[in-house]
Amino acid sequence: MTAREALYALGPRHTIDVLDPSPWCQCRFSSLVRRWRRCPSYNQDPEAYLDFLVKLLQTGEYDVLLPTHEQIYLVSRFKDLITPHVGVAVADFDALARLQSKAEFARLLDELELPAPATLIVRNRAELEHYDEFPYYVKIDFSTAGNGVRRVENADELRRVADEFESAGWLDGRNEVVLQRPAKGVQCSASAIFQHGRLVGVFDYHVRRPGVGGWNMNGVSVHHPIVYEHMRRVGEHLSFHGTFFADYFYDRQTGRPEYIEANPRLGPTFYAQLCGSDFGEQIVRLSLGEEVEPLPTPQEGVRSHQAFLMRISFALEGATRRRLLGEVWRSLRKQGVYHDSENLLTRPRADWMSVLPATGVTTLLLAAPSAAKLLYRNTVGNFSLPETAARNIRELAAAGPAPHAR
Repeated sequence: MTAREALYALGPRHTIDVLDPSPWCQCRFSSLVRRWRRCPSYNQDPEAYLDFLVKLLQTGEYDVLLPTHEQIYLVSRFKDLITPHVGVAVADFDALARLQSKAEFARLLDELELPAPATLIVRNRAELEHYDEFPYYVKIDFSTAGNGVRRVENADELRRVADEFESAGWLDGRNEVVLQRPAKGVQCSASAIFQHGRLVGVFDYHVRRPGVGGWNMNGVSVHHPIVYEHMRRVGEHLSFHGTFFADYFYDRQTGRPEYIEANPRLGPTFYAQLCGSDFGEQIVRLSLGEEVEPLPTPQEGVRSHQAFLMRISFALEGATRRRLLGEVWRSLRKQGVYHDSENLLTRPRADWMSVLPATGVTTLLLAAPSAAKLLYRNTVGNFSLPETAARNIRELAAAGPAPHAR
């Protein structure tokens, strides 16, 4: 979804090629893309992906590399191999890792005295089962789209989660697991851009309807000045270069945010552009090493939705064909949550081919709503950074990349 937004933000002004291991990646189906290149999976075989990427960049064909998802973790770790050949706005690995890791982000919030729900970090089953202040969330250190997050309401649910995590090897004493009480307020997200620790843009929005895994299916842009200040403090403390986003809950009565986790990668560039703040072009200029000026404060109250993503999420929640057809009809008629709202994924006037993924997904779900599970698993598996992949990237870095990637 982030990559599709980047196409809308940058496609009319730049020539774009896409790297993806899947021939069914939705950005392949875009009139804004010149070429799709099939590459190895960065999370299943990081060394092969790195080798493929470096060889491609050595051709001198490209000016900017724009990591849109968690491959930023690998790019940052080996940026010395990449930056001689292309411009890329990426933070130093030590700074980036503090935002990618849920445990490190919790420690960072504590260091900076920024608000967060009550949080505890454990390493084994005994420590996990000792915590009985229900309800709370159990989170593995590295996971994407909610894959490694479980909510526990009582002791029985805790035992089931402990069994699952222990079976997966996440409670072996090496990995860190974050326990976190529910935050207070409405769910929000803030994206920030930094140039060597200097804040040059923030865009925040309220998640009106989160989907499975916390996806933003419905949003409305907001402006929380205190969040801008907190983002500035984080970026300055880390001397961060590039972009990251933080998820938080905002208590409207007290005006207090509580941060739950962060991700050091691209956020909603096109949504920000619709609100009057050109995040996409700013990131390109940062990648090229240009000095940039702060972006204007985005407009509040701009509503957005991601229509076919909503259909996947509703199907995952058990929606019938009739319910899904009703959602299709309401989106076409711009009724309900779709009224006065911008579709961030399917925009036929700007990109006629964008109707293909939406049509294909909708047809599949109407034929078999249960297919949503396969769509979700394959999509998230393609761009996520699970614990094993993060460890493999760190171990590859410790050993040094293969000679042909040097």
